[in-house]
Amino acid sequence: METVATIVYARLRNVLPVCNAMPNRFSAPFSDELRGVLESAISRQNGVIAQQRADSVLAVFANAADEQPDHARRALHAAMLAVYETAELNRRIVKRVGTESVPRLSLAAGVHVGRIEVGPAPRGTSGAVRAVGEPVEVARVLECTAPDVGWSIVASRAACHAAGSRIETGSFGSVALPDESFVDIAEVTGLAPQKTSKSSPQTYQALRDAIVNNRDLRPAADLAGAANEAAKGAALHFSIDGYRILKKIGEGGMASIYLAADRSGGAQVLKVMRIVGDQQGDHLQRFIQEFALLAQVKHRNVAQIHRQGFCSGHAYIAMDYFSQGDLRARMARGVDPQTACSYIRQTAAALDAIHAAGIVHRDLKPDNLMLRKDGSIALADFGIAKHVEMFITDTAHGEVVGTPYYLSPEQATGRIVDHRCDLYSLGVILYELLTGAKPYRAATADALLDLHVNAPVPRLPAAHERFQTVLDNLMAKDCEQRYRSARHLLADLAGL
Repeated sequence: METVATIVYARLRNVLPVCNAMPNRFSAPFSDELRGVLESAISRQNGVIAQQRADSVLAVFANAADEQPDHARRALHAAMLAVYETAELNRRIVKRVGTESVPRLSLAAGVHVGRIEVGPAPRGTSGAVRAVGEPVEVARVLECTAPDVGWSIVASRAACHAAGSRIETGSFGSVALPDESFVDIAEVTGLAPQKTSKSSPQTYQALRDAIVNNRDLRPAADLAGAANEAAKGAALHFSIDGYRILKKIGEGGMASIYLAADRSGGAQVLKVMRIVGDQQGDHLQRFIQEFALLAQVKHRNVAQIHRQGFCSGHAYIAMDYFSQGDLRARMARGVDPQTACSYIRQTAAALDAIHAAGIVHRDLKPDNLMLRKDGSIALADFGIAKHVEMFITDTAHGEVVGTPYYLSPEQATGRIVDHRCDLYSLGVILYELLTGAKPYRAATADALLDLHVNAPVPRLPAAHERFQTVLDNLMAKDCEQRYRSARHLLADLAGL
């Protein structure tokens, strides 16, 4: 039978350390108590168990056709009761063992609502029914997500909405599913009393306190496990307050890129970097530096960063979303000389703005020039940019940083660079815009770098010869022979 129901998947954590800390005579009663924590919360809210193990339970909450649909509220209430019962069991264990140093149990729960197939449980299984469908699998994912985001109960926003206004929530976010889609999630923090409730306000507060305390009991094994899975490239589960993640749109060297909506519904891009121990110290510094640098610049042709922060083991940057993509995609359709000149002018204006703030981009390329809806250009991706007075993430002498096709000769040879390296890269882009080809091509990266250092400045076709002087002044091998600044380039472009 197909029906709309709410699924709860709850799992007790730290069971083995607690078992090992208890005298043998308490082992059998303890197993019964574990089962009771999970079963009682489900039965008190009229749920049906579909699967049960010693430390976990999968339960279905549904309504008969003629009943008011309150299954989502009952399911979330059951999850809260399970957390509370876990706290009570912890108190009994401490009293039984006689020491506060005994490990504590914690409980993680995932809750989701949707259409599932429900039927009789196969013979020999642990449940009363068999439940199949996407909501079942999503509830399992949300339970796994709970330790990652540091919440006791992770519920889909759909489940919270279906449950009504009595459900109290904290943080909001999104979580990636195995098929790379996303589900909006909320942290469930409590239950608001009804006006006719016979329970005291202290009862509801005790429920809230249990949920808060439970999320602080995340076992050390879970912390290590999450780090190990992340290190292996496991799927990321994360939430960022104030944003609804819509889809993944890219993957960079340091971060994943997501399209998101802020609270007002406006589209933004989130660059999200997973933090795993101290393995990414230099990358994290560069990631933070991107926000620190761009916060200094307010210019129409420079992408704006709206927010930077840390959430649930991730660092993130929220920035402008460019619905028209980047200049690389635009170039694939061909660009006329007048439009090419406009793009170069706008990019030069962006360089003039960042250079005035003492910032050298160092990775200027079509992929980092974004197009707004009106066709204007915005310079983005300052992941390896450097402030001339910033040393904390300074690259070592002799290190090559940037994209080989657009590298200046001084970058190719690992020399110290200044703002004029960006002008050289802009010359490469100018050539590519006008001709549809890169000025230098080679079979290997080393050979390509050698061309940047030693090959002559390429000649433009006769149809574009009026740009040759500009190109010569941009791509001069000796940076002293290039334009002194982007502003001087703008002056020459005004006459074309």
